[in-house]
Amino acid sequence: MAGAYWHGDEKNKMLTRIYGTAFETQEELDKYISQMEEARKRDHRKLGRELDLFSFSDLVGSGLPLYSSRGSFVRRTLNDYVEEMQFEEGYTQVWTPQIAKADLFKTSGHYDKYKDSMFRVVSNFSDEEMFLKPMNCPQHTQIYAAQPRSYRDLPLRLTDFAMLYRDEKPGELSGLGRTRAFSQDDCHIFCREDQVDKEIDMALQMTKKIMGTFGFSYKYRLSTRDVEHPEKYLGDPKVWDKVEKWAEEIMIRNKIDYFQGPGEAAFYAPKMDLMATDALGREWQLSTLQIDYVMPERFGLTYTDQDGSQKHPVMLHRAIIGSAERTMMILIEHFGGAFPVWLSPIQVAILPVSEKTMAYAEEVMKKLEEQDVRVELNRDADSLGKKIRNAEASKVPYMLIVGEKEAESNQVSVRQRGQKDLGAMTLAEFAGKIIKEDREKSL
Repeated sequence: MAGAYWHGDEKNKMLTRIYGTAFETQEELDKYISQMEEARKRDHRKLGRELDLFSFSDLVGSGLPLYSSRGSFVRRTLNDYVEEMQFEEGYTQVWTPQIAKADLFKTSGHYDKYKDSMFRVVSNFSDEEMFLKPMNCPQHTQIYAAQPRSYRDLPLRLTDFAMLYRDEKPGELSGLGRTRAFSQDDCHIFCREDQVDKEIDMALQMTKKIMGTFGFSYKYRLSTRDVEHPEKYLGDPKVWDKVEKWAEEIMIRNKIDYFQGPGEAAFYAPKMDLMATDALGREWQLSTLQIDYVMPERFGLTYTDQDGSQKHPVMLHRAIIGSAERTMMILIEHFGGAFPVWLSPIQVAILPVSEKTMAYAEEVMKKLEEQDVRVELNRDADSLGKKIRNAEASKVPYMLIVGEKEAESNQVSVRQRGQKDLGAMTLAEFAGKIIKEDREKSL
């Protein structure tokens, strides 16, 4: 059951909407119930609290997540992974203010389309209408416009991890899945028309690698115009026809499984939206690619071509993981909180059997920390069984059990998450194993 306004207008009376789900076979029903039970266990809000990743505070405000050191590590590591890959491909990171004048959004077209979803900013000393930025693209156009550009300067690839803000309705907020404060692995590529295919192919390959790292299967949605409502979109319909056809040719050339999404386009360009499938078979939109002719024209962006003429660049909008918040939500539920080694805030829990082996346990911790392994030493006076149970509940990838036998032989007994006993190893053997997993981003 859910609330719904008559004709979707919040000024009208609230009605009650009743949803029902039916199944043709008992087997399908049983599978659905099992999936729902598993989804409840993996709920990122529940795991986020249990694993001390993030929280919300009424004093701070709804839809504004607070990250603990562990949650901040996961969020930062996701962004660093994308940035590392982008840097290797010649992308450059920029940083832009979190507020801007309304004039910027009026020029881009966002003011007329989305101002009701934007936070207004009030100055004590100026009457200028200003907003917290809900997206990076308008400000990136001004970085491009700050310098004269030649055809030799293109492509110009700008990435930005700055915070964004959207005034979502309270009833639509949902953990990290829908927040009022978030960041995106935004990239805007300003290029010549003859460079578009190469730039998009490179972005598709980067996306393929990252989705493989997470273990996601995926397909693309080709998000096009709602032809019955042309008033929703900016730009020449003939250009839209060209770009929609071009996007489809890109999907075919790259042998990408895709389906049509009429009416899902942005107001300035069609989109190639990646739909990832998680461990429970649920689909989520993550990456997006857009070929945009509208923004460069509206902002008067130009470059000097080889023949000396002035031309508008093409602006490609690209995100791979999209919102770091939403990606965290998906990954927490996809992995059930049991992150792979490279993404785990704590990679190893050291469990001394008794106080007698604490000195050796501290030596083990120091040697692992020297090799940048993220370690936690359990100094509690609990039984070994309880320490193991607590480490399992914390979903730490590896536990090192340290008793008198291990201290005498200068070894560690290795236990892998999920009750897997890997036996005794030298510390060098174990360190080599976990460092390799971290470096290769193994699942």
